[in-house]
Amino acid sequence: MAEHFLSPKLFLRDLLVNFISGLAGGAVVGIFSGKLWLGLLSFLLIVIVIFSFWLWTKYKRMLRLILSGNAGYYYSFDLEENPKVWQEAKESFCYLGISFDSVMEHFRSWIEKNPLSEYRILLMKPDSSALKKQESFQKGHDLNVTLDKLPSAAQEAIQTAVDATSQRIRGSLSILKNTIPYKEGRLKIKLYDEFSPWWVYILDDRKVYVGILEKGKRGIESPVVIMGKNDEYTSPFDAFKNNWERIWQSAEDA
Repeated sequence: MAEHFLSPKLFLRDLLVNFISGLAGGAVVGIFSGKLWLGLLSFLLIVIVIFSFWLWTKYKRMLRLILSGNAGYYYSFDLEENPKVWQEAKESFCYLGISFDSVMEHFRSWIEKNPLSEYRILLMKPDSSALKKQESFQKGHDLNVTLDKLPSAAQEAIQTAVDATSQRIRGSLSILKNTIPYKEGRLKIKLYDEFSPWWVYILDDRKVYVGILEKGKRGIESPVVIMGKNDEYTSPFDAFKNNWERIWQSAEDA
């Protein structure tokens, strides 16, 4: 999983390793050439050019994210990474997604061992028009496609997916409603009815993980952007947090 994650710490680590390698290599060249300073200087210049290009190629997306106020980026987000992320929450946890089914057992175990003061879960409404649009998108159809005009085989495949996902959503609801936090009133669940281009975790109202859903791919294959709240000025975190609250206010109780 580590090879899919980019962060400022990894960038600085690579930069330090490359700098030390350059010094060592320059020293070796200088010793064999008889002119230590000349060998060191020439080797460092070569290293700077090569590794500047390499670092830019590897980290250009991360650097753009840093400049926009973001904290990190996953090229992909394996299922086992989820519990590690949840551990960052100390006070509250918010979620927006489709069914939450793929990690539900991990989540159930986590919330019963980690008594946060608040959990808020937004799942998509079963058998809804939004869910049909969501399944169509996952199967590779454009968002502006008219579902009724698709070939009958495509419509049947979408409906089959809707039925299966609706069942998974109901299964997640059943599991969540039998947890201790739900029975104690610390876990609240709502159902929303609109297409979502992402899934979201919000931890302690300070950090947001956004899984960007791609056309024709499952949600567990999503690249993930990480954004932190900035107390000094409005940042991308605030946009996602406000949008999450908007959906929560308009959603219906499960």
